[in-house]
Amino acid sequence: MRKISFGQMTVILFISRIFYSLTFVPFMYSDVTCQVIGFAVSTAIECLAVIPVIILYKKHPDKNLCQIAYEKSKLCGILISVAFAFAAVLIINRLLRFFGYFMYVTFPDFLPSWVVISAIAVISFYAAFQGIEAISRSAGLTFAFFIVSFVIVIAALSTKMSYSNVMFDYPQISDISHEVFNELSKFSELLLFPILYPYVKEKAGKSIYGAIALKLIFVYIITTVCVLTLGSYLNISKFPFFDLGTYAETFIIERLDAFLLPAWILVAFIKAALFMFIGKIALSTGFKRTKKNVYLLILSVAAIAASLAAVLQEKWNFPVWDKVVVTILILVLGVLLPLVYCFGKGDESETE
Repeated sequence: MRKISFGQMTVILFISRIFYSLTFVPFMYSDVTCQVIGFAVSTAIECLAVIPVIILYKKHPDKNLCQIAYEKSKLCGILISVAFAFAAVLIINRLLRFFGYFMYVTFPDFLPSWVVISAIAVISFYAAFQGIEAISRSAGLTFAFFIVSFVIVIAALSTKMSYSNVMFDYPQISDISHEVFNELSKFSELLLFPILYPYVKEKAGKSIYGAIALKLIFVYIITTVCVLTLGSYLNISKFPFFDLGTYAETFIIERLDAFLLPAWILVAFIKAALFMFIGKIALSTGFKRTKKNVYLLILSVAAIAASLAAVLQEKWNFPVWDKVVVTILILVLGVLLPLVYCFGKGDESETE
């Protein structure tokens, strides 16, 4: 098994998490005050939620959750493996549809949305086929490109920020609760970590906390810049982060929104590749007789077909059950099952 470093694991988890921060409409549910509080509360809950899987990692550093479950009970191992694969398909489908909607709204004349998401899916499939080492190298390049792009945009906007654009409302508990739930429903890295931690050389537990910390820093920076730059336009903006690029300009590039597009495509590619990879690993643990890449092909085709069907019909709205099911899967697979198995009976020092 080829392994990656603590830093690489931190980067891939962070890249996975910021996808929704780039394409999600951050101010559509509540005012900025509730969102700022919601970010802090949800981050605190996330830090607590990862404790069971970190304990599991310390007890079984060379076995993922599916392997541990399979050794305890073959049936439970198969069911958990299928559940991880199902969650991966749902998240890849959601990711591609989100990005399809983003392209439909922001670059309607660039390329058809289905062409872009098909290209992302094919490249993601290839990266997942190559393995975690290839994904981590790509994530490192994506992280570097994203940070450079982000810094350039922020620097270009520095003269256009104004405190007169800041508008705070008295926060309501119901709005804060909604924001917290919305943030937690996007914490799909709780599904990645129980499968990926055996691939980390050391300090895997610290990597997820590093990713959470980076995410919090990023969302606070982007929220602050959006408020100071866009002001009341936030109330009607579909993608505030993208709109920052239309305001930003340098002496070389008049508008930086198109300049940011490659960074966002790369982020989507990394996240899709990661979930294709964990789906492949999960199914190959529960069903050992078939080659891993056969499962990769099956779940990739399922996710891509579902997303293309929606994009081609321009069905952008997700049913309520989608978010509820994903949230339940995150809670069960990322928190409850690691809690059960980390305190289960067995040889604590047992490793492969």
